[in-house]
Amino acid sequence: MASEYLFMLVILALVVLTILIGVFAHVSRDQRRIMRAVFERLNFSRHAGRRPSGPETRPVKQDSVREPITEKDSEAELARLKSVIRERKQLALETDIPHHLWGLYKIHFLSNSNQSLEPFIKEDEWYKVKTVRISSQNGLREFEFELKGARYRFTDDEERQGWSDNIKNFSLFLYDEKNVCLIEIPMKVRIDKWGSNYSVLSDGPKAFIPGDWIKDFISVKLKHQHLRNKEIRAQKHKERLSEIEDLRDRFGLWE
Repeated sequence: MASEYLFMLVILALVVLTILIGVFAHVSRDQRRIMRAVFERLNFSRHAGRRPSGPETRPVKQDSVREPITEKDSEAELARLKSVIRERKQLALETDIPHHLWGLYKIHFLSNSNQSLEPFIKEDEWYKVKTVRISSQNGLREFEFELKGARYRFTDDEERQGWSDNIKNFSLFLYDEKNVCLIEIPMKVRIDKWGSNYSVLSDGPKAFIPGDWIKDFISVKLKHQHLRNKEIRAQKHKERLSEIEDLRDRFGLWE
């Protein structure tokens, strides 16, 4: 009888191992699929806002003044811009970049905003983020940091906004080292009996400049997700081993 129970435990372990291998492969494929989609959408978005080049197109210097749009062409130009903006908002939706950024901001920055700066000027194990400066002036919170060799700055204007029926709308901004706003994420905070509940609004982003920075932020978020999943799997494995020992003791299934 003991050998039959042992045989059943071996079969059960093989089934669990097969399932885990399938899950790991599925997660790996999902991560590669997400990053591949990001690369494709970024390449598309780079060209979506450009005018087609041709023999008559003249190069325009960066510091030159744009030619005024005539009344005849204004309607077509407005329609073109709205089309490009829809594509860029769709890119933000598909990559889920507003939620990725808010998750990073909430965990790594916002929760530390009222504490001393010194403990946080270091490499973070989850996100590989090095905090450089934390400040709060005139109702603006700012967090300057480095990610993969590039410098960025998060800013939120929550403290500048007023309340309406225990709800406050504000914006979270991400700037690059040249002080260009890469994205503006519309946010909402609601106060109820459970405390402060933040959420990303679905009508954004209000401003969005795609670029390679998206891949950098998503790649570190996926790395964090992978490490977190690894921790969960290790914990479940530990719980299964404990359950196996308990079953062996209670039913006398020793080797």
